[in-house]
Amino acid sequence: MKKIIPIILFSLLSLFSCSKDTIEGPIENPIPEEPDISSNTPCDFDLSNAEEGETISIDCSLNLEGKTINLPKAITILFNEGKIENGTLNFTEDGKIDGALLNNSLTIQGDIQLTKNEFDFIPSKWGIVEGVTTNEISRTNRDILENNMTFIKSLGASIFKIDKMDAFFNVDEPDILPSEAAINVPSDFTLKMTNNTHLRMQPNAAIRPTLLATFTASNVTIDGGVLHGDRDSHDYTTINSTHEWGHLLRITGTKNSVFKNIRFEDATGDAIDVHAYGHSFDPHYTYCDNVLITNNIMLRSRRNHISITDGRNITVEKNDFIDASIHTNKSTGIAPGFAIDVEAVRHGNPRGISEIAEDIFIKNNTENGSRVGAVTVHTGDRVTIEGNKFENSISYSTSIGTIIRNNEIIATTYKNINNGTAIVAGRADRYDDNYNGKVYGNTIENYAIGMTVSNKDLEVYANKITNCKTGLRITTIRNAKIYDNIITSSKENSDGIVSHPNLEYMDNVIVGGESKGNTIKVTRTPLKFVNVNEKSGQENFKLIVANNIITSENTSSFSKTHGFEFIENTISQGGVRIVNSENGKINNNSITSTSSNGIRLDTGCKNLTIKDNTINVTGNNLECIKINTTDGININIENNSCN
Repeated sequence: MKKIIPIILFSLLSLFSCSKDTIEGPIENPIPEEPDISSNTPCDFDLSNAEEGETISIDCSLNLEGKTINLPKAITILFNEGKIENGTLNFTEDGKIDGALLNNSLTIQGDIQLTKNEFDFIPSKWGIVEGVTTNEISRTNRDILENNMTFIKSLGASIFKIDKMDAFFNVDEPDILPSEAAINVPSDFTLKMTNNTHLRMQPNAAIRPTLLATFTASNVTIDGGVLHGDRDSHDYTTINSTHEWGHLLRITGTKNSVFKNIRFEDATGDAIDVHAYGHSFDPHYTYCDNVLITNNIMLRSRRNHISITDGRNITVEKNDFIDASIHTNKSTGIAPGFAIDVEAVRHGNPRGISEIAEDIFIKNNTENGSRVGAVTVHTGDRVTIEGNKFENSISYSTSIGTIIRNNEIIATTYKNINNGTAIVAGRADRYDDNYNGKVYGNTIENYAIGMTVSNKDLEVYANKITNCKTGLRITTIRNAKIYDNIITSSKENSDGIVSHPNLEYMDNVIVGGESKGNTIKVTRTPLKFVNVNEKSGQENFKLIVANNIITSENTSSFSKTHGFEFIENTISQGGVRIVNSENGKINNNSITSTSSNGIRLDTGCKNLTIKDNTINVTGNNLECIKINTTDGININIENNSCN
């Protein structure tokens, strides 16, 4: 169990002795602390003679010689470059003392508060040992820091400031909760650190260690500091464990709190883990609510930079995510491998949903170098991802009401340029579990696939997709609108909007719209729909392709597609090819083709209407409407204009 260190003098001599658990490796030089400028001139007065209501300024060195001094009412003791040590001050009533006078050899008790709301923690005054040290000393470091925060809060101060400190903290206690074994920050409290403040996790073999934590707390602010994990010095030899749960900051059941300006490096698991205390069916269930994570930098976490498994109203804003889950020379990254992973456990427990993650806002962040992706919403509802600049992908798998808007996603690696998909909106095998999503205003460049969309009740609009091998790929989907997107690519053999080869259906899907269709200019196929709604039971499913503007030279195509309408589109260079397709309308289009027939019908077509089209072909041996088969059934061609 965690020790309670009294705020009194204690000997550290034994802690400096050699020990077999001293960390091997290079010594980390602690940051030099400012020299103690407190006066060493002995005081010429005795606090035992203080009078009620007196204010005493300490500008000298007062050694209490182990005595307890009982002070009268309303005594105030101020710091004036002096010090008080080696004893106890007992304040009768309404006492006040300047926090700069506190140290580990002075005990204060009674009715006492600090004179200021802020307290400056000087490591040397409290026995913190800096630099590489033993497990025993680093555990004492942990207890000293946490106990001092609790102590300072009890004295009425709410801001705990640390500047120069570089120390290791042992948080390896397998018999208690990871959050309890960590350095805990209490409620209604601010821990304010600087770039000179380094909290380092003592290397360990624990499965779930946590460096810093808030546990069922509220109104907490952690501002600044550098948190170091033990990723490349961790002992991974424990069997039957992936060691993916070593976190730098564990936010558990915490409300109305802010975590900002922190630098996170080399977590064994996640930089930040946001989750509940207990599960949603537990009587003690306490979830995170109204949490802001902002202006932080996260580097080389082995798993994810941030995992959100349970919480409401969580905002992740203006953070820099770098190299999430990458492999290093001494440790390999582990799944999932994202900068941010929203992943509430919903199934698999007979008592019901285990975790709830909803109303989450991920905005104005930057990301590069993530091993797998930038953001995934594996399971979570009403997640808004907006205004981010990412190198890697955004995706959701099981989500209600997710919005992906106004992000910039630009591929810079071979992986994404040749195999990656910038936005994956849905997961086809989840069918109706994903709905009410929107994807709009995004800028995507240089990916293999700009977007893949699926599931139901989805709008995809006003996106700009540039130089992708495939602009937008549609898989199993129902009740979707895809419009006002601009898809251009000069890459060889690039396609515009295509169907996924393994889709189950497209039901009530509109590609384009009454007034704002998609603009497509690619080097191969602008529109390609294959194996759409040809199965039994899909006779009434509908695909509408309307008001799109296509300037690509090559032909758009419908193959083995049933129940489609191709209406009021403008094609300025290529044409349209229909093969093995049924129950379709090709009406009111304007087609100017320089490289192919305007409309070409091949084998296996049935129940088609080709009507009111304006067609102009200018190449040799080209026809406005080319019937390239004799097996067509019920093909109605009327009132088309051919030039």
